[in-house]
Amino acid sequence: MKKRTIFLIALVIFFPLNNLPSFAGDAAENMVANLPVSSLFDLGSETASSGNNSIQEYINCFSMISADAMKAALSGYAELNNMGKIMKKDIITVIDFSKPSTVERLFVINLKTKKIIEKSLCAHGRNSGEIFANKFSNAPESNASSLGFYITSETYDGKHGYSLKLDGQEAGFNDKARDRGVVMHAADYVSKAFIQATGRLGRSQGCPAVPTDQYEKIISLIKGGSCLFIYSPDKYYSSHSPILKHYSESCLAEVVSEFSR
Repeated sequence: MKKRTIFLIALVIFFPLNNLPSFAGDAAENMVANLPVSSLFDLGSETASSGNNSIQEYINCFSMISADAMKAALSGYAELNNMGKIMKKDIITVIDFSKPSTVERLFVINLKTKKIIEKSLCAHGRNSGEIFANKFSNAPESNASSLGFYITSETYDGKHGYSLKLDGQEAGFNDKARDRGVVMHAADYVSKAFIQATGRLGRSQGCPAVPTDQYEKIISLIKGGSCLFIYSPDKYYSSHSPILKHYSESCLAEVVSEFSR
């Protein structure tokens, strides 16, 4: 008993409580967002093959995007491309909802040059969460974001001005996007000023809304048959996605090989 008491006193002396990290306010959410999580998409054993090394080197080019998001995006791109769905082949857009809405999380990527050519803030649906998007729906009137793979389609002038229609490619997850009116459009609540005023980005009715000073460039870059992927570390989606059920290292290697020539 005496030894245990001495041990506890030593702990208090060497590790005082006021040295423990504080998880308050926005800093807490940002720290939680950056905590390491087990990978949903494993590239294999620690003894990596040359193929694994090539894939990892390619993914490392996009360090602003979570590795799992990129692995899933490239695998799904390969599947959709093999299905003949992708017309604009050098471009992919990744919306990384593992990040809070207070930081840039939409990334337009040139797969050939291995460069992020445009990045921006991006809103999620009002019923998907506050700072983080963690609830998703494919249902009409849900006012929630829908995860998964989309093919960008035609542009039009609507109530938000120049906008882009999206065709969801995953039954049960986002295939009702067109019926729901889920499109990419500009919104004044997608801005740093809104974040400063409220502590978070404004939210949409399920659309991936983008800033008013960037929407024209983003939409013009990705319209007309490119792949768009909305990612979240959502275990139900990753285990039930009709596209990601084909996930494999060979899918990743296929894309990396194609764009590394």
